[in-house]
Amino acid sequence: EEIYWVGGEPLMYEQHWRYMKRIIELGDGPGLYARYNSNLSRVNYKGINLYTDILANIRDWQMCASIDGTGAVGEYIRTGLNYESWLNNFREGLAIAKHRRQMRLDFTLTLPGLFEVANMQRLADELNVDILAKVTFTFTPDIIMSPLALPRKILDRLVDQLITNNTLGRALKAVLVQLTNRPTIAEQWPEEYKESMQKGKRRILALENIRKDSLCMQDILSVDQDVLTWWENIDHV
Repeated sequence: EEIYWVGGEPLMYEQHWRYMKRIIELGDGPGLYARYNSNLSRVNYKGINLYTDILANIRDWQMCASIDGTGAVGEYIRTGLNYESWLNNFREGLAIAKHRRQMRLDFTLTLPGLFEVANMQRLADELNVDILAKVTFTFTPDIIMSPLALPRKILDRLVDQLITNNTLGRALKAVLVQLTNRPTIAEQWPEEYKESMQKGKRRILALENIRKDSLCMQDILSVDQDVLTWWENIDHV
């Protein structure tokens, strides 16, 4: 049998722990394969440990641990993330993993995450795990958290620099190259781009105010002058 716990942070629901524990108690663990997509915010619940009490007792499993960046930048991108706690939870899984596919980093590339690509590769190398990589969806032209919000010239330069100046694995290289082949928001919605970027920026600033962020988008983007200038000029175009 196969069980897929995808989205909605399954580890936060009591049903997950109850159902999985019951499967083990019934002796059905050796026939079960489980695959998780999780924020990995919790690995213990009411005395049950995800790894030693559940996953160690089933046929095989895979944990795709969602992460969008390291340290403070990762915490900015993913609300509620405690990076050190997440890292400890991930390492705990590595301690019982029997093969490489069981623990993987599930990285979603965002605009601020462009400046975390090298750090993500270093993290994967340090942990000796593989990365699954994808790009933030841009279903509407106001998704300013997407790297495709950047003007083509700036985006292509950043991609080229990341690929040239870092030893990146296949997954990160592929997702970066994908950016050069996909239309930017400006290219896809040329008439709406300027107004949509203003709308997207207002949303980001409002969220930062609500969350009382000490690290803000402007701080992250300030590492590249062209990107910072673009960000600052959004309100003036």
